[in-house]
Amino acid sequence: MATNIPLTGNFRVTCEYKRKGSWACGWHTGIDLVGDSDTIYGTCDGTVTKIGWDNSYGNYITVKAPDGKYHWFCHLSKVTCSEGDKISRTTKIGVMGSTGNSTGKHLHFEIRNSSNKYADNSDPAAYMGIPNKVGSYNTSNYQIGNTTTSSNSSYAGELKTLNHNTNLRKGPSTDDDIIALYIPGTTLYVLQAGVEKANGYTWDKVRIRVTGDEGYMINQNYK
Repeated sequence: MATNIPLTGNFRVTCEYKRKGSWACGWHTGIDLVGDSDTIYGTCDGTVTKIGWDNSYGNYITVKAPDGKYHWFCHLSKVTCSEGDKISRTTKIGVMGSTGNSTGKHLHFEIRNSSNKYADNSDPAAYMGIPNKVGSYNTSNYQIGNTTTSSNSSYAGELKTLNHNTNLRKGPSTDDDIIALYIPGTTLYVLQAGVEKANGYTWDKVRIRVTGDEGYMINQNYK
């Protein structure tokens, strides 16, 4: 199992994609991540096309993905791959740092479209399958593999994160059997919102991202 996320374990989003600000194009072209671990991993089965230095991006790596887009990993303290390398989602390619125009250690992860030009971007949060929102997350909730939990899943609906322990139930009622208890930080897709009102709650039909379990949850329990 692997993820589309360039970190592993606990991590934080510190600046979301397309946040407006003083950047040259007027908005943030990538997403800023800080992890408990500084190791940076590949985010696709791709080819390292360039390793370089930029006054803004610092030490950076670009990887061409199978869809023709370019994944940029920036502000690195160290690069552990070489141009021309074939990498995967489990390849260690660098170490998080604070090089270039940076106010602290983090990874700026950016996806450029096939032009590979500045400000011609795709949403990196959507690619990773995480909310495009400042907050704390854990990669264990975003595993991909031979399951329908991929970000391309036909089951995908609005992505939510639990804010406290919540039971997934077989039906939309506290009287229905519990499938499993899920902890804060678990991510899920809302397949059908507001399907039932029972026991004083509004219930959604959901699919847990990491396990694929489907059932019903109280919709007041999301961040």
